Amino acid sequence: MTDSEEKEWELLSPDQVTVKTLYMRGIPRWEYERYLSAKATSVQGDTYAGAGWQVTLSEERQESLGVCSLVAVDVTLAVAKDQFEDFLRTFRKNFLRGGG
Repeated sequence: MTDSEEKEWELLSPDQVTVKTLYMRGIPRWEYERYLSAKATSVQGDTYAGAGWQVTLSEERQESLGVCSLVAVDVTLAVAKDQFEDFLRTFRKNFLRGGG
């Protein structure tokens, strides 16, 4: 993060930020990386940040459910409260999947 972005996060107190971890299954990590890289103003390791938001990705892992094996990634969102609902809605729409 740049100095100005770090200062922006320092100015946001914990009561101004909503933190939520999404336990995502069936979508490979590279898809999150591609989406977040396009939106982020800074990338530092597994953390992507933009104006009023920060997303951290866990390592990709395999999880089994019976005979099915799915890729799993935990996505931790830290978003300014006034942006959270819109950010989450847009994020989820981007990763909707259909199947049958």
